[in-house]
Amino acid sequence: MDAPKLLAALHELFDVPVGTIQKDSVLQDIPGWSSMTFIGLIALLDEDLGVRISPGTILRCHTIEDLLEEVAAEQMPAKMAA
Repeated sequence: MDAPKLLAALHELFDVPVGTIQKDSVLQDIPGWSSMTFIGLIALLDEDLGVRISPGTILRCHTIEDLLEEVAAEQMPAKMAA
């Protein structure tokens, strides 16, 4: 999944108007951030992207860009073959 698709999915998850979430948005400052949306984010990454990122890793991501980098790292061919 590319960045625009992930951003669209995040807008839907957080139920915010399109354009609210940008690559430089701070994850925990997104309107609607809660323990429930955090769990939803984990599920979104797992179910829609097939990427398992630990909750601790997600919490260490400061911005959406950081999260995108973690997703990209998990989707690397070497990781997928392991």
